[in-house]
Amino acid sequence: MEYISLVLNEAIPLEDSEREVIESYLQQQYNVPIYNYTHEQLLEQKYAEQDGTTLTGILLTIEKYKQSDDPNKMTLEVSKYRANEGAIALEMILTYNEGQWGVSDYVSERES
Repeated sequence: MEYISLVLNEAIPLEDSEREVIESYLQQQYNVPIYNYTHEQLLEQKYAEQDGTTLTGILLTIEKYKQSDDPNKMTLEVSKYRANEGAIALEMILTYNEGQWGVSDYVSERES
């Protein structure tokens, strides 16, 4: 994995500082550059294998979020893509506890 590209749907209400925290966490965890390129932009930038369908990194997309009635819970729909046969989408339930958001549960929505 040469990079992670993080794409947040415009409907996701994140402040720039929150986005920076996510990007910093990913960079520290995986020690690779973090980009904000879409799949098309990654292909244009030549961040794919020569076959053109397999990325040389990972594309993470936060697609939707749903705020719960409980302000300490929310649900995110996320997907990870590297190649046509290596994509996965999850619905993640996040819970705010002791000053931090964390994944409390998840359900696989689709895999290829």
